[in-house]
Amino acid sequence: MYQKYRTPACKTCPVKDQCTSRKGGREIDRSQYADAVEENHQRYKDNPQLYRKRQEINEHIFGTIKRKWGYNYTDLIGLEKVNGEHSLIMLVYNIKRS
Repeated sequence: MYQKYRTPACKTCPVKDQCTSRKGGREIDRSQYADAVEENHQRYKDNPQLYRKRQEINEHIFGTIKRKWGYNYTDLIGLEKVNGEHSLIMLVYNIKRS
């Protein structure tokens, strides 16, 4: 879901041409998750070493499963079934690694 923001001040703004080419003025769409995205970005900026460490430890697993093994989607429907399928995939990953 997105929230649209508009203002009638654009119609009389002297620098409107530099901001937008839209006849009715500038319109901004903001996601309902925009605040969470901004908070996460700020946490990343505050501690980039932590996120780099996470990439080294965690994210290669998902890359291997998605790219190398081809699990780009789930075959089942429903949270419980998808969690079970994901658990099996992780079990196989751990067995192969050991």
